[in-house]
Amino acid sequence: MLILPAMNKRSKLSDTDLCVMCGMCLPHCPTYQLYQTESESPRGRIAIMQAIDQQRIDADNIALTHIDHCLGCLNCESICPSQVPYEKLLDEFRDQYSESISKPLTSRLVLKKAARTGGLEKLLATVNTPGLKQLIQFSSSLTGLPEHLLATSTQSLKNFYPATTIGRGQVTLFTGCTGRHMDADTLADSALILNQLGFDVSIPESQGCCGALHQHNGHLETARSLRDLNQTELKDPDSQAILFFSPACGSSLLKDSHLPLHDARSFINSQLEQNPLKFSSSINNAGRQILLHESCSHRNMLKQKTLNKDLLRHIPGIKIRESRLPNLCCGAGGLQTTNYPQQAKSLLELKLQSFDLSQASILLSDNIGCSQHMKSAISAYNSNIEVIHPISLLVRQLELN
Repeated sequence: MLILPAMNKRSKLSDTDLCVMCGMCLPHCPTYQLYQTESESPRGRIAIMQAIDQQRIDADNIALTHIDHCLGCLNCESICPSQVPYEKLLDEFRDQYSESISKPLTSRLVLKKAARTGGLEKLLATVNTPGLKQLIQFSSSLTGLPEHLLATSTQSLKNFYPATTIGRGQVTLFTGCTGRHMDADTLADSALILNQLGFDVSIPESQGCCGALHQHNGHLETARSLRDLNQTELKDPDSQAILFFSPACGSSLLKDSHLPLHDARSFINSQLEQNPLKFSSSINNAGRQILLHESCSHRNMLKQKTLNKDLLRHIPGIKIRESRLPNLCCGAGGLQTTNYPQQAKSLLELKLQSFDLSQASILLSDNIGCSQHMKSAISAYNSNIEVIHPISLLVRQLELN
């Protein structure tokens, strides 16, 4: 009897064959612009993935580092004529080789704590105690670790905010693993405007990390588990919508979700179009310049490229200035500020230099990771600039009855 050889199982990285090596992605890749080497480009990384997958080269530290430098901005995927699923390939590769990719202790600790409900919030609360915070700040100056990991908000959040006008239902806010400590001002501002629009606002304590950090650091099973956990914890028959504030979190939560998930900016904008509130134009009359940074996850994952401007146009006569390099990643890339701090710093300098910061008073940023990364260096350019979420600017101009 003739016995046929078993067919090889299709590799998870087989889609690398879709890349025709045209090079259209190179001008759009932040790490290629920074290093100017083929191995730090999307097609270079795809070639490395193919070679390792086909056992033509070893998965050594040099090859793996080239892959791991990638920020996951997805500029390449958005421009690719062959529609190469670069994010999927990158995540699958990192998942296969996560044990071989060396990460700093800080990154490993953050991933470990974020995998537990409330774990990262407890860690942030601990490291922000006065004595320990000063010690870590001193260590950061020696090791190059990003000091913004110590950032915390003075705003104290409640679990429920009742509507201040005729009730139109309830919405739930997704805080993620750091929102209560690092982005509480945005959450509180959002609750205020939603209350004015007639919505009760719920902020459940039991929710956890969205899974994006784990997804992009080679822990796909943990990422799936966290998404499943949030599916359960955020499900509320009383809520019309679950609102997220970070596009990076949103793009993760939306994977295989049946929940009524919405970007908070999109939801608030649609409600304002139906039931307008009054906003002041005083910010323009004061001559304050407003800058806008749009995150890569906003542009390339959610793909709602006009959303920030759609929301802000409710402020009469507002004028916004954008970066000269809107597609350039700021370098944050989830945990890349910790994994590769010098790379993150170099890209941040290029990004900040793409703005006219001299006369600006506010820099709007739609993603918490970008915001904290920019806060770490922007005072060197202009100490008077605030970095806030677009919703917070909208609320500042809201004329309350």
